[in-house]
Amino acid sequence: MKRREVMAVVGAAALTGGGFKLEAQSSGEMHPPKYKALEESTAKCVSTGEDCLRHCLGMMAMKDTSMAACADSIVQLIAACRALQTLASVNSKFTPAFAKDVAAVCLNCEGECRKFYDKYSVCKACADACSTCAADCRKVPA
Repeated sequence: MKRREVMAVVGAAALTGGGFKLEAQSSGEMHPPKYKALEESTAKCVSTGEDCLRHCLGMMAMKDTSMAACADSIVQLIAACRALQTLASVNSKFTPAFAKDVAAVCLNCEGECRKFYDKYSVCKACADACSTCAADCRKVPA
């Protein structure tokens, strides 16, 4: 095929919409996220949980063990939310069932963080993120 013939084929493909079809496929329109809100709230839970865990560990390093139960619940929260975020991001069929369990983990962590809600801003942020994430988990259709 000569260069002119190649250019004619490419031009014809562009005129018939061939170029637009490839663009739509690469931009994700064919496979939109089913659980976008859940992806975002689990990411927020992980982020605020890590901040709160850092605070708990700092307190324990100062020999204050009052936040030990909170630290334990946060470790579980981070693990569960990271896993759910991954499942949600790929539209996994396991997302709805797993979300129900993660909601329980979030509510447990929220309860521990609420014990320090008025005292430390990181605990307030984590508790609020847990509450939002638990609500988003319960919204996922079965």
